[in-house]
Amino acid sequence: MASIFTRIIEGEIPGSFILKQERWVAFLDINPVSPGHILLVPRQEVALLPELDGASLAETGAWLARLDCALRQVTGCAAVSVLLRDGPVAGQEVPHLHWHLIPRHSGDRAHHFASGSYASDEERERMRAALQAALDRVQG
Repeated sequence: MASIFTRIIEGEIPGSFILKQERWVAFLDINPVSPGHILLVPRQEVALLPELDGASLAETGAWLARLDCALRQVTGCAAVSVLLRDGPVAGQEVPHLHWHLIPRHSGDRAHHFASGSYASDEERERMRAALQAALDRVQG
C-alpha cells in the first residue's frame, strides 16, 4: 500500500508543493511546528536512508541547503532545524523517508517538535507561494 506521501506526490491527496523535481518533492507540513515547516521527500518510496538510490542520495544535501536558504529568506528565522527520523524507534511516523526543515526563531525551544496549524488555507497558500518563489531565486 502506498504511503500517505506517495499519495500526495501522485496527487491523490492535496499537498502545498514548493518543489517538484524528477527525484524529489517538497511541501508544507500539514501540522507545522512553526509556519514554513517543510517536508523534503524522495519520490522513491523507501522507509530508511540506507534504502535510498544513489542518485537521489547524491542530491539530498543540495536540496536541503536550498530549502534552508528559502526558509530563512521568507520567514526571517534565525536558524533551521533539519530533522530526519530514520525508523519508528527514532519517531518516524510515516514509513516513507523524509526530512523536516523547521524554521526557528529566537526564544523557540530547540528540541520542541509539537505540531500546530495554519490559521487558514489562505495563510498556508501565501507561505507556499513565498517559499516557492524564494527557492526559485536560490542558486542550486
